[in-house]
Amino acid sequence: MNRRIEKLFERTKLLCFGRYVLTAPLDSRLAFGRDFPTLPNQASNIEKVMEAERAKILAGHKTAEINYFGKGPAPSTWLIRSFGDKFAKELELESFRIYYVVGPHIFVGGDATAKSYNVTADSILQDAVELASNLRARKPDEVPTDQGLCHEYGFTRVDGTRGPALSQAGLHMAALPDVVFSVQSNQSQSTKGSNGYGLLKLINDRKRDAGSSYPRLTTLREGKKKVHGWDGEESLVREADGSHDFEWMFIGETGNVARPALLQAAMFTKVASDRVGAAAASSLNDEEAIALWDKLLEGLKFRVAVPGAPASAVALK
Repeated sequence: MNRRIEKLFERTKLLCFGRYVLTAPLDSRLAFGRDFPTLPNQASNIEKVMEAERAKILAGHKTAEINYFGKGPAPSTWLIRSFGDKFAKELELESFRIYYVVGPHIFVGGDATAKSYNVTADSILQDAVELASNLRARKPDEVPTDQGLCHEYGFTRVDGTRGPALSQAGLHMAALPDVVFSVQSNQSQSTKGSNGYGLLKLINDRKRDAGSSYPRLTTLREGKKKVHGWDGEESLVREADGSHDFEWMFIGETGNVARPALLQAAMFTKVASDRVGAAAASSLNDEEAIALWDKLLEGLKFRVAVPGAPASAVALK
């Protein structure tokens, strides 16, 4: 282990997103990707928020209609039902905007009826009641011990096989401001065709297609990389400007929670203003970057057990 990285990880904490956690230095924070849309600390403004949404719907089309505006189907929920235009009404495509007032926050859900998918008004309202009973507020550093999904400001209690299939988060470490480590998991994605290609094949295809215009890179490590039973592949390269571009990818099975269709991680150095290469220099040399990468991948786990996951892939036993 590299001494500088070892020192960085002397004091750590768990940060959770979706079903996963990362073990990170104490002064780290997560930036959430696609997550439960939330209006933080806006609970007292629920009526203003709803009035603004009503105005937006009606401004969208002259034939738009508001069918219901008021209290929702469960305590601390609010609801707007509408037709976006006369064609939506003819096709019975009714939109539902559901607000969950939880602690100081407003969580925003939405759905629409669709006969072809067997989505009815009753099923939408039933789902809303269930969600309302299982959603609670969460502080950024709280790591729940029960089954469910971590959101930036909340936690939904659900069993290990249910809930949104997509999780995304980026890790930022105060001690290394130019370094960003990110994770994406998608259990519902298809693995057919090019979606089933491993990382190394995708890279080789990119090289072949780009030919002589492919950027000049220094490969630091490349090949198979197993992480907690996920047999993935990695490519660790340094760009000509000194920035590091590290990737790892695992292709699993569509619909499998323990072995998601896509699980990938990436790490970039020399990042500023969300642009790779924009910082003056990388804060890590090659050896330090590789050591940090290995440490962060090792700390990527399920927060609690999910069906089919090996014990080594679970952080809280």
